[in-house]
Amino acid sequence: MRKEYNQEEIERILKQDAVIPESIDQRIRSTCEKLGLNGPAVSGTQNGSAPAGRKIHRLKKKKVWLVIGAAAVLTMGLGITAAAVNHFLNVDLVEKNGTLAYNVSVNTEDREAHKLTAEPTYVPDGYVYHPEEGPYHLKWHNDTTGGGMAIITYNAAELDQMTRTDHPLISNFDQGSFVETVNIQDMRVDVFSADSIFSDDPSTRQDVFLFNDEYGYAIHLYLTGVDLPENEATKVAEGLDIQVSDETVPFASDEEIARIKEQQDQLIKAQKDLQEGLAAPIDPVTYQSLFYQIGDTIRSADDPLDNSQYRITDIRIADSLPQDQFPKENYTLDYDSEVAPLLNEDGTLKPHDRYPVTDEGPDTAAPETVNSRFLIVTTETTNTGDETAELYLPPTLEILEPTEAGGLSLTQYYPATEAHLKLSMDGLPLYQSVQTSADNAKKHVSFTELAPGETVTCTFAYAVDEDCIENAYLAYYTYSADTLLYPRVKVAE
Repeated sequence: MRKEYNQEEIERILKQDAVIPESIDQRIRSTCEKLGLNGPAVSGTQNGSAPAGRKIHRLKKKKVWLVIGAAAVLTMGLGITAAAVNHFLNVDLVEKNGTLAYNVSVNTEDREAHKLTAEPTYVPDGYVYHPEEGPYHLKWHNDTTGGGMAIITYNAAELDQMTRTDHPLISNFDQGSFVETVNIQDMRVDVFSADSIFSDDPSTRQDVFLFNDEYGYAIHLYLTGVDLPENEATKVAEGLDIQVSDETVPFASDEEIARIKEQQDQLIKAQKDLQEGLAAPIDPVTYQSLFYQIGDTIRSADDPLDNSQYRITDIRIADSLPQDQFPKENYTLDYDSEVAPLLNEDGTLKPHDRYPVTDEGPDTAAPETVNSRFLIVTTETTNTGDETAELYLPPTLEILEPTEAGGLSLTQYYPATEAHLKLSMDGLPLYQSVQTSADNAKKHVSFTELAPGETVTCTFAYAVDEDCIENAYLAYYTYSADTLLYPRVKVAE
């Protein structure tokens, strides 16, 4: 399975070459924020292959779902099992490729799209709204269980635009997650519930989708937590204070839709290019300079104005990380609560389960047990510019497996426990000796400020599955829109 990118990465990458329409940009940001995709870096994917900075879930049979990428965010979930000819909003619930999806159409003739708000009058115990700046800004969060809640509204103009730009609303739930259809405030409502795929995560996710034909709007409410009563999200939905404003918003014109579709085509193509990675055979003449050796000087291959310069001076595999050489305070995770429980008494990593990955996602029915070791990397980072700058420090750990065509393919393995998922957040290290930007729970620990000409030496440690070491690479400048341009150093030569 190809590497998947989080919302922040996609925004940065795609905006280099494409102008994303403001309406699309705002919807991506707004939805990501409300769903908690931009929260603290609490999870990522083993061996450098999945998103960081968010709570990750995926829905398989009775499992919680994972929202990935800007296109997915744009098309994600509302669903109401209702269909009525000539009504303001027509919605059909259908099954596609084993999942439930919603076909939506909006009747804009002689209709107006009104702005709306939805606020809860009932909030489950322990969930606190955070209006202040911080990791849970404008969200409800349960500090005890780590649960969260979000309420997302879609007015008729937004639904119409999403439908006309070939992005039908898709819930990505399977039939086993459907609970019931109920009536709330004269609206038809679908209720879903699913468990986490992680064996060490007892949380449940409940989703409720409300549809209103009078004003043509829809509301998506999701709730995650531990020991949630079966109908807790439904209870929140029943108490929603929904206010429809007199203020209206225009439906998008045909010209606007054409422009948005053109930009979305660019976004989808860029995403596809990112996910395909190095699937095609590599021309050794063209790409020889992009694969480096230990000790080589590495500069950006596609940005001559980038003033960062890197050298990987040492790579070694170790069974443990002795604390006299790797002190607790330099871990990017909390050592006592997040790292130590995964270690044997001798400091080696305990075996862990992971899911084989198919085109549909992790195969949660077939976990496999693997052993892991530590990858220790020493680097030099230099500011070659004339001004003090904040530079990115760690290389990204990637797994590139050979393909039948003679190329390399970015490969993903998915841990079966959330604890192991945290060990490698999007290929980032679990240990880093230089920590000059460690504020806000080490959210920006990957950056350090360097004066002109200054060089800093840093030691990193990664967790890597034993059967992946042979195909492991350390990559720089992974924000490039072309994965062929990543400078890489092979771990095992």
